[in-house]
Amino acid sequence: MPPHSGYGRLGTLGIATPQANPTAEPEFRALLPRGVSCATVRMHSNIEAPDQRLMAYFEELGSTLSRFDTLTLSAIGVACTGSSYLLGYERTAQLIQALSDKIRTPIITAAGAIEEALLNLGAKRISLVSPYPDWLGEAAKDYWSGRGLELVDCFSLAQTQADTRAIYALDGATAAESINQHWKGIEADAYLITGTGLPTLPFIADLTRITAKPVLTSNLCLAWCCLKTANIEFGEHHPSKEMPLLAGWEAAVARL
Repeated sequence: MPPHSGYGRLGTLGIATPQANPTAEPEFRALLPRGVSCATVRMHSNIEAPDQRLMAYFEELGSTLSRFDTLTLSAIGVACTGSSYLLGYERTAQLIQALSDKIRTPIITAAGAIEEALLNLGAKRISLVSPYPDWLGEAAKDYWSGRGLELVDCFSLAQTQADTRAIYALDGATAAESINQHWKGIEADAYLITGTGLPTLPFIADLTRITAKPVLTSNLCLAWCCLKTANIEFGEHHPSKEMPLLAGWEAAVARL
């Protein structure tokens, strides 16, 4: 249902992002077709330990989403993959389903959106790139292996960092070059860059031409899955052969 303001004639999607994340919201907005509005809320925690902070984001998600108040939303995307990796599939699914039922609005996590995209593409063998420290990278590997995927390769862009918030300082161009070099010669059904805080939209089209297979990211999958769940047409972002989820968003990225 469109919001009462008159904007978002096709619907309004909500997005919940980690408190210091500078990337998820602009990328999510760039991926939405014309006629779709977006409202944002920040997941907040004063916990310093990064693993406990990430888990608190999901465990306190009900309080976070209550700040949308009476705003009518077609679906809500939760732009944090690390929380799912640490809590695990079962606990995450339990929390999200209970909250979705309570607020009567579909809630989609980034990890859930990635899995839905992989199923949609029939991809079972993936190469995984993350901007995470080793402890969270291992949790990501365990998560996806537990979901029945074959990880043909795993690579961290920042394995020695201590705090996951360091992801926000990673340079997209430098990350793209590292990923490009690493993926040469690696065969997979799909190539996944996890982490909603790493800016990826400016270079995934180029990477797709190199891999000749789909390159997926947390934010790309989340936007696609939210639109799909809300039954909103992709419009000018209708998928293409090269970009099988959403395409035609490059001009929007150039304006960010």
